[in-house]
Amino acid sequence: MTSAKKSALTAVVMFVLISAVVLGGMTWATLSSFELAKKTVAEEQLTRALRALGHIDSMVLGFLNSEASRPAIDYGDFYALGPDNIEAVVTRDGRESNVAYVVFRTRLAVADSKPPYDWIDLYFVMNHKGKASSPQFDEEEERLFLTRPASLDLWKRRALESWGWFQAAVTGIDFRARVSAVLWGEELLSVGAEPEATQLVRLPQRAMKYAGRRTSLADAQRRHVPAEICVSEQIAAGHVRGEPLAIDSEFEETSTPPKTVRIKPGPFAPPFWIDPDRSPGLKLAFVRECLEDADVNYQGFIADWERLKPELLRSVEEQFPTAELVPVPNDVELDDDAESMRLHALPAVLRVPDDIPGGTAAAAWRSVRGVLLISWIASLAVLITAGWGVRNLVAITERRMQFAYAVTHELRTPLTTFRLYSDMLSAGLVAEESKQEYLDTLNRESQRLSSLVESVLEYARLENHKVKLHVAATDAVSLLRVVGETVEKRCVPNAVEGETRNSVLGTHPIHTDVSLVNQITAVLVDNACRHARGSSKPKVVVQLSGDNGRLFLDVMDSGPGVELRDSHTIFKPFRRGSDADATARGGIGLGLSLARNWAALLGGRLDLVARHHPQYGGAHFRLSIPSEAPIS
Repeated sequence: MTSAKKSALTAVVMFVLISAVVLGGMTWATLSSFELAKKTVAEEQLTRALRALGHIDSMVLGFLNSEASRPAIDYGDFYALGPDNIEAVVTRDGRESNVAYVVFRTRLAVADSKPPYDWIDLYFVMNHKGKASSPQFDEEEERLFLTRPASLDLWKRRALESWGWFQAAVTGIDFRARVSAVLWGEELLSVGAEPEATQLVRLPQRAMKYAGRRTSLADAQRRHVPAEICVSEQIAAGHVRGEPLAIDSEFEETSTPPKTVRIKPGPFAPPFWIDPDRSPGLKLAFVRECLEDADVNYQGFIADWERLKPELLRSVEEQFPTAELVPVPNDVELDDDAESMRLHALPAVLRVPDDIPGGTAAAAWRSVRGVLLISWIASLAVLITAGWGVRNLVAITERRMQFAYAVTHELRTPLTTFRLYSDMLSAGLVAEESKQEYLDTLNRESQRLSSLVESVLEYARLENHKVKLHVAATDAVSLLRVVGETVEKRCVPNAVEGETRNSVLGTHPIHTDVSLVNQITAVLVDNACRHARGSSKPKVVVQLSGDNGRLFLDVMDSGPGVELRDSHTIFKPFRRGSDADATARGGIGLGLSLARNWAALLGGRLDLVARHHPQYGGAHFRLSIPSEAPIS
């Protein structure tokens, strides 16, 4: 293997290794980026879902805070105002009454007091004796519900319907266990019949799984609940002055003052589901503990899930139009994924379908495709540029080596001849009658060296774009005359028959560089002579023809033609035919390369028309010359 081939192979191997490293790195980066993008999309989806979860929790907390701020006395039928809160009492007939206490209907007991939220069915109280009651209706309203339900408002009918099944369901509810977890954390206050029987009992771990998560819920409610509930002076004055009809119509003066009770409500415990076997549909119970002196009562309200759920989902409908709230049975443990989407304020799980268009992978690809495509295009562009550079470097190296080899090889013969003949002449070893022959040989070799040097210099000028055209007006006849002289001068010394033909109709005037056309013809004829002189009837034919404003100068010979493997490289510099050493002598492989470049300067082309001419058997070259050469 030659050194040129070794260098080329080394460069190719290095380029392949570099390409493998770059492409491998880009593939790894692409896969890693895609996986990271998928993870990011999934995390963003989870973040949006958790944000929606928090929004629903905040919404429920707002409801609870509103209800937690409701005075405990609202859950009863009446409340009383003492002399410290009353400025004056006026009866219905306008008389001023001099009483110490006045009894009022509570806000929930007023006939037209509709619940603040449509999804609340019933307010209830479970007293310390285990008896349930509701301030929302009386015996007359219960009678109307049984006889003429249509005469009652919708919210009143819902309350009475709920009261009907709640009286049966309440017997299966352990309010104490449900509420104490919030009040005491992981410990339940067990109060016995005697003070010394009071003790702290540890709750089961299963019942306390979510106590820590709901601590903030209870704390938030405590900020809305005063330590003691009483009716402020402003409210009392408003009832007396602005709303005299709020005084109970059955009010009677009495000398017995009502009993004063100190009331302290607690926060609402986490809601729980009513036994579905005892309630129509899904119902939630919200309960809080209320201390009335030494007695423990439980206050709360019943919510209808089918009316509460749409209201909650509407708050996140813009982000998740297909989201769903799924009830979780009381005290059921969930897996980690479901647990992460469990509401703090309700026993339900928020389910957010994967509504990303095309799925997570498609969304991840959309987010990174721009960067990845740019990176891949940049990497491939770098590799292509590097490959082109390596190719050019190898080509330049090969051309330099070919040039050095060709020039060295061509210089060796004439220089050897010069040295030998000059030594013989100077030493007087040549007979007098042979001196002229020796001098003629030295003259030929000097011309050969001059031609070689001139070819190299011309190639350098072409490479540096320093060749200038000398365009002049001429015609086909004049051009063929100049070319014919060149053909004769080249063919006669080589013992090759030269023939010129004119197939142009008319004179066909053109503007071109005649000298450069002649140089191209000389190169083609020289090559043709070198290859044709080995044939039985060596012949070179130069034919001039014209078509569509262009001239065609065809050069054909009777030589062996051009091998297929040589036809692709024949116009490259320093390239000779694969059998050049066997069939021809001289030349460094620059002739056809120079001729093609000269043709390009003229605005034309030099092509190999046929590797084997059908009539003469040798190569057929064609020079195409435009009528107007470009101005250099």
